[in-house]
Amino acid sequence: MIRVLVVDDHPIVLAGLSALVESDSDLDLVAAARSAAAALAVSAEPDVAVLDLQLPDGDGISLGAALKQRWPLVRVLVFTMHADDRSVIRSLGSGLDGYLLKDSDPDDVLAAIHSAARGTLVLGRGAQAAVVAAAAAAPRPTALDALDSRDLEILALLVQGLPTSQVAARLFLAPKTIRNRVSAMLDKLGVATRDEAMALGRAGGLGTRPG
Repeated sequence: MIRVLVVDDHPIVLAGLSALVESDSDLDLVAAARSAAAALAVSAEPDVAVLDLQLPDGDGISLGAALKQRWPLVRVLVFTMHADDRSVIRSLGSGLDGYLLKDSDPDDVLAAIHSAARGTLVLGRGAQAAVVAAAAAAPRPTALDALDSRDLEILALLVQGLPTSQVAARLFLAPKTIRNRVSAMLDKLGVATRDEAMALGRAGGLGTRPG
């Protein structure tokens, strides 16, 4: 049984998505929430969280990262009307597990939840186009060859969603050292932001967890 958390601030969407989850005998709806705060207050650990991108007290990407901090094995799908390139790349760079549009067929939504639970990266129709466009414009994953072993360790931990303080503790380094190395890493990879570096790391297979 796959335990599912759904979060959306629109009551009709939340009710419809909840009913869809409950229609699948292999899924167990553990909670339905209308805000990030309510989602973070849920006590039952889900296997998959399906999150709206825009919430009244935050956004689904930040919430997804917070849920992964709390439950490292949870798979997170962003479920939204918006398929802009920036949001798609930011969600993947933040270590989330999929991006799905709300106009998807109900069967596709259920299939996405099952795929995410198995550890498969899920990209809906609009998200696929955004990733292809970003891949065409960004350095290839072989850019990781420019990183040394310590850089790769740091990037892998960032891809897993660890904040700078935890990366530093894990590697027995000072937080300032991590920040300096990340800054140098961006130059080596030819990217401007940490999210872009993490997207390259994920594409290169860094930070993957057993499904």
